[in-house]
Amino acid sequence: MSKFNLFSYSLVIGVFLVGGFIFFYRMFIFLSPIEVIGIIIADKLIAYSFFIFLLLLLMSNGITALSTLYYSEELDYLYSTPLLPSNIFTVKLLETGFYSSWATLIGAIPLVFAYLISFGKIHPSMFLILIPLLAFISIPVGLGVSTIIFLKKLNPRFTLKQLSAILVCFSIFLIYIYIRTTPYNFNIPQTLNLEAINQFMDGLRVSNPYFPNEWFYKSASALAYNNMGLYLKNTSLLLFGGIISISSAFLLANLFYRISWMSSLCHSERTLYVKKPLIKRLPQFLNLVQKDLKVFLRAPLQWSQLLIIGVLLIIYTISLRRTPLYVQDPFWLSAFALINTGFIGYITATLSIRFVYPQISLEGKTWWLLRSSPLSTRTILKSKGWFFLIINLLIAEVVVISSNLKLVNYPFIVLISAIITAIFSLVTVVLAISLGTIFADFNETNPAKIASGAGGLITAVLSLIYIAISLILFIMPISTYIKAQLQGLFVDIRIPLIISSSLFLLLTFFALIIPYKIAIRKINEVE
Repeated sequence: MSKFNLFSYSLVIGVFLVGGFIFFYRMFIFLSPIEVIGIIIADKLIAYSFFIFLLLLLMSNGITALSTLYYSEELDYLYSTPLLPSNIFTVKLLETGFYSSWATLIGAIPLVFAYLISFGKIHPSMFLILIPLLAFISIPVGLGVSTIIFLKKLNPRFTLKQLSAILVCFSIFLIYIYIRTTPYNFNIPQTLNLEAINQFMDGLRVSNPYFPNEWFYKSASALAYNNMGLYLKNTSLLLFGGIISISSAFLLANLFYRISWMSSLCHSERTLYVKKPLIKRLPQFLNLVQKDLKVFLRAPLQWSQLLIIGVLLIIYTISLRRTPLYVQDPFWLSAFALINTGFIGYITATLSIRFVYPQISLEGKTWWLLRSSPLSTRTILKSKGWFFLIINLLIAEVVVISSNLKLVNYPFIVLISAIITAIFSLVTVVLAISLGTIFADFNETNPAKIASGAGGLITAVLSLIYIAISLILFIMPISTYIKAQLQGLFVDIRIPLIISSSLFLLLTFFALIIPYKIAIRKINEVE
């Protein structure tokens, strides 16, 4: 089993790295020949991507630190051994940083190396980018852990919900500060005046000096153009920030960690208990859905991350409203709508892996209760899937319809994208709950670790392959329709669309039925 897990991890991580590199490399190669503006757009893409990474890492490290530093079952054993408290904290800090950051590294490494190769050249010195990358990651690790220790010291009765809400508010505050302190804007001058255009370009080149994501993109840009002085300057800022962040975590740990951990065991929040039994007259299926809803709302590890993703999607949707000001060509606007649909499909896959895949495993020691009750296996699986399908579908449809309405004026394109996105949501949820059953781990209580396992990676690959093939099937008929609209011609695309739709539905049928049947067989075998 360990060999299989190692092979699965290696294969899936390799696919992600290579696939991510090819995607980003083609994008940067497209931008590199564009004079002046190409490199600016690429730089801003690096800066904005790493700002999102910074927010997600801060939230992820804070949430994971709660589990590893305060609620891990092995802490009782570790503190009963002769190990020094500082050694225990060091191990837990490393564990927090690893589980919170490995997925970000898989996304960041191909992005950065594609940028370096596109705007520089293949050279051994480009591997120096790993130094500022690790330094960048260490900053949110230290900040997240320090924040949790400090808050726990202030009030050991802080619940998971309260601590997670504070992290969400802090992330939103960082977004506000970043927007307010960024000196440039994207108001393209509606004039051919050369001076106004130069002022606009100069404004785009100005960076925000207060955030580590801007230091990182400057380090990457300096390596691409072999400016070692600028590289050393910004890498030093990142290393200095990482040292301060990690040192603060160790300082707070030496002062407060063991005390706050013991206090969190001794104190419990005074809670007003109100008896709210499950509604007995509801069908078994709805009672299970009600139970999962209550568990979800009581687990800040779940809803806090969903909230921060929702905030980022709102910002993404609002940012698309300016796209028609920059791009007037209907063909490119429609192409952006298709790309946007694919991106929303990727989001549905991400949400399913993160929140749906761990559901069966999170039953843990109470799994025997469900299996010993007069509930069929299909009822259990459906109850797990339907609750998150509603959430997934609601988020996906609101984002894809509102964003595509801003991009194109073709109701046909908006309708097709909404239908495809709804099917994407259904398939990704079914894949996640089915493979989550097949690769269930009832000994793990952290959903992030469950989703990070070999089964989670396989689920991610299968979901992305399904989404990619589905979009390819619709490219031909939709591109033919758009070209005809641009030329003022009428083209009957019913037959190509019927063929594409039939192949899409056939692919969807196999993606739904095969994993689900295997999951049903597996769930009956679990003791």
